[in-house]
Amino acid sequence: MVELAARSTAPSPYAVSSSCNGRGRRVELIELSVERFRNLRFGSLTFGERANLVLGRNGAGKTSLLEAMVVLGNLRSFRSPSPRRLSRHGEAAFRLAGTVRSGDRIHRLEQVVEVGPPPQRSLRLDGVSVDVASYLTFFPLFAITSSDRDLVMGGPDGRRSLLDRFTFLLRHAHFEVLRDYRRVLRQRNAALAQRATEAEIEAWDQPLAAAAARVTRGRLDAVQALAENFDVAYRRLAPESDPQLEVEYRGDPWWSPDDGPEKLAEKHLQRYNETRARDRQTGFTADGPHRHDLSLRSGGRSARHVLSTGQVKVVAAALRLATHAEIERARGECLPVIVDDVDAELDSAALARLVGHLGDERQIFLSSTSDRAGRAVSHRTRRFWLENGACVRQEADSDE
Repeated sequence: MVELAARSTAPSPYAVSSSCNGRGRRVELIELSVERFRNLRFGSLTFGERANLVLGRNGAGKTSLLEAMVVLGNLRSFRSPSPRRLSRHGEAAFRLAGTVRSGDRIHRLEQVVEVGPPPQRSLRLDGVSVDVASYLTFFPLFAITSSDRDLVMGGPDGRRSLLDRFTFLLRHAHFEVLRDYRRVLRQRNAALAQRATEAEIEAWDQPLAAAAARVTRGRLDAVQALAENFDVAYRRLAPESDPQLEVEYRGDPWWSPDDGPEKLAEKHLQRYNETRARDRQTGFTADGPHRHDLSLRSGGRSARHVLSTGQVKVVAAALRLATHAEIERARGECLPVIVDDVDAELDSAALARLVGHLGDERQIFLSSTSDRAGRAVSHRTRRFWLENGACVRQEADSDE
């Protein structure tokens, strides 16, 4: 594979500040109800419209509370892909519900997850059953957590996941496009593994090429927006002495990022024809979007080889905020941001820069073992103290 830049030298409409500047419709999580999720032992909590600080010792349930918010909005945990690990020990299901304010309207989200196997999920919006795609577009949450370091230091799976979620939130059709590609890829791989005839395998090449082209083109368009917003977020979060970084889409050398969908499909089909004998020998499809990556580079070198531990955290946060900023712009909304365990993830200076970057227009949630974070955020802060999964105390600043 080679690095294929997905950036433009011309000014981009995607390069916008993360601040809503009071123009976007505010979206807030007003209340969260939890049943049988992790170690949490409260019925519901009501949050402040600005800053919310979750306090407690390690193991008190702070991360589980923020995780419940993320699963409520995104259906996926930042700690584990397995629903079984999200339910309280010994329980076969969990339930999350939340009241969300969007502008001057109030909505109710609810999900019941039976952990299985196989897992089963029931989703409702304002009391009406909805499908996964409709649910995911309603209340996207953006969380900065310790696992984000894998976006810089880990393998490509996490970066592809970030890019595909971002592409989906920009263009909802990407959900079905990606699902179609994965379905056809599984079918071609099954044919390869089962030593199917040449004609049987060839029958999958054209639909796979068409699906691969749609996935690739959607990602390339999204990466331009991501790269421009990353530049803005990174410059605001990182000291001037930190390395300059570029975000690029790492694809295949046999197509160009300037190719349109039809040309991409044509080149993918040609590649699958050329490599069919190799794929038959290995038993799987070696080329395509499932092997692509989001590349972070500095001076021609991979970012993982030039960044310190502290710099990795800042770069990871800038990636999350880059997706947040563009989705806010596209939706015309000020969306909440979650930062888990600020003590471990950001030093005081970086936290201050982060809070300054977010501004005072959107709701934020922070977790910490001390009130240090409270001094960096708005004076309109609601604090929650957790012990053993229960909220033992809460208070709000007098002018909240």
